[in-house]
This record gives sequence, structure tokens and C-alpha cells, in this order.
Amino acid sequence: MNLDKEISRALQQEQHQIDPILAQEKGLFTMLGNVYQGNTRFWVILASISALLITIGFVYSGYRFYIATAVMDQVFWAVWFITGLLVQIATKLWIFMEMNRQSVLREIAHLAVRLQAK
Repeated sequence: MNLDKEISRALQQEQHQIDPILAQEKGLFTMLGNVYQGNTRFWVILASISALLITIGFVYSGYRFYIATAVMDQVFWAVWFITGLLVQIATKLWIFMEMNRQSVLREIAHLAVRLQAK
């Protein structure tokens, strides 16, 4: 039972140390804005523009699917809609992974500075 209390105390102390750090954590939109200022700014902007164009393309494909009368036309536009949707998902996923990468790199740099200061 003593071990359980020690573990509980250690977890509570760790939680008290983590709470102020989490309170300083920036929001999603701030982190997303940082992606557009990083060293991969060009690629993120290019991915965002392509995501916008892909969105227009798959919305158009969905519209054409809706107004198509022949089954072959419906299948054709449905395939393009699904393909556009999958490419859109992949592009957004890459942008969020880049956001996560930059956030982790920033935290590692902060930790390195803290360790050097001690």
C-alpha cells in the first residue's frame, strides 16, 4: 500500500509541474499560423493552395454526380469525387503533421535552452 501512495504522490507532483506548462500552450490557430512562418513555408502555402483547388474540384465532381442521368456518368464523377476527397484528406494530414513537427522541434529547442541554463 505504501508503494501505491508513493506512486500517487509522484503523479500528483508531476501533474502540478505539467499544469503551468499546459496553460502556456498556444491554441490550434496559433500553431497553424506558425506553420506558415517556418522553414517549410513555401511548401505549406503550396499545399494549402492545392487543397483549395482540390476542394473546388471534388465539390464540382459531387455536383456533376448529382446532375448526371446515366449510370456511367455517375460512376465517373463519383470516382473523381472520392479521389479528390482522399487527396484533400492527405493534404490536410500533411499540413497538420508539419504543424506537429514544428511544435515538437520548438519544444526540444526550449528544453535544450533550459538544460543549458542549469
